[in-house]
Amino acid sequence: MRRLISYPISPDMPGWPGNPTYSAAPFESMEQGMADNTYTVTLFNHFGTHFDAPRHFTADGPTISDLPFDTFFYSAPLLLDIPKGSREKVEPEDLIPFEEQIGRCDLLMIRTGYARVRREDPEEYSHNSPAVSSRAARYLRDRFTGTLKAVALDFLSLATPHDDSGDGVLAHQIMLGKFQPGYICIIEDVDMTRLPSKISAAAAVPLFLEGIDSGPVTMWAETEEQHGN
Repeated sequence: MRRLISYPISPDMPGWPGNPTYSAAPFESMEQGMADNTYTVTLFNHFGTHFDAPRHFTADGPTISDLPFDTFFYSAPLLLDIPKGSREKVEPEDLIPFEEQIGRCDLLMIRTGYARVRREDPEEYSHNSPAVSSRAARYLRDRFTGTLKAVALDFLSLATPHDDSGDGVLAHQIMLGKFQPGYICIIEDVDMTRLPSKISAAAAVPLFLEGIDSGPVTMWAETEEQHGN
C-alpha cells in the first residue's frame, strides 16, 4: 500500500524560524456569485516537506526543474532508525554500521523519532531540531554519490537553526555538490512516524517551477502492508 509521508501544508505548521510560510486568498468565489472558486497561493519554497536541489547551495547546480525526472523516484529505499534529540547530530559513526545497506539503496531515510516533537511542541521543533553534521554529509558524499539519489529526514532540516559554527551550511554545500562534481539531494521534514521498517519504493514529486532552487514535494512510500492494517 502507499502511505503519504509529506505533511499537508497549513499556515500554522512549524518552519525555519523567521522564514515565510504559506497563505491562500480567494481570487474568485462562488459565495460572491461567481461561477467557480479559485485561489492565489503564496508558498515559501522551503516550507513543509520539501526537496533541496543542488542550486540551493551551489551557484551553477541544477534547479528543481533541471533535475532528471528519475531523481524523484526510488526503487531501493532504506529506512534507518537513528534516535536523536534536540540539536543532536547524525554523525558518521551512526551510519558506518549500515554502510553495506546504504551502498545498495537509492534513498536513505533517517528516522530519529523527533517527529513526535512536531506534534507536541511545534515551537521546539522549529528551533531545536536535530541535524546532520558536515562529517556525516562528507561520509555520504564521498562513498555513495552516484548510487544514492537523496537523503530524507524526519526533522526540520539538514542543519539546526541554532548553529553558530556554520556546520549546517557546510553540510548542505557538501551534499549538494559545491566542492566537487556530483550531489546527493536532501528531503527535509518528512513524516515517517507510521512507516514500517521495510519500504519497497518511494517518490517525492515537486511542482516543476522554473528557476527556483528547491521546492515542496508530495511524498509517498510503498509498503508490503495491506489496506486496513
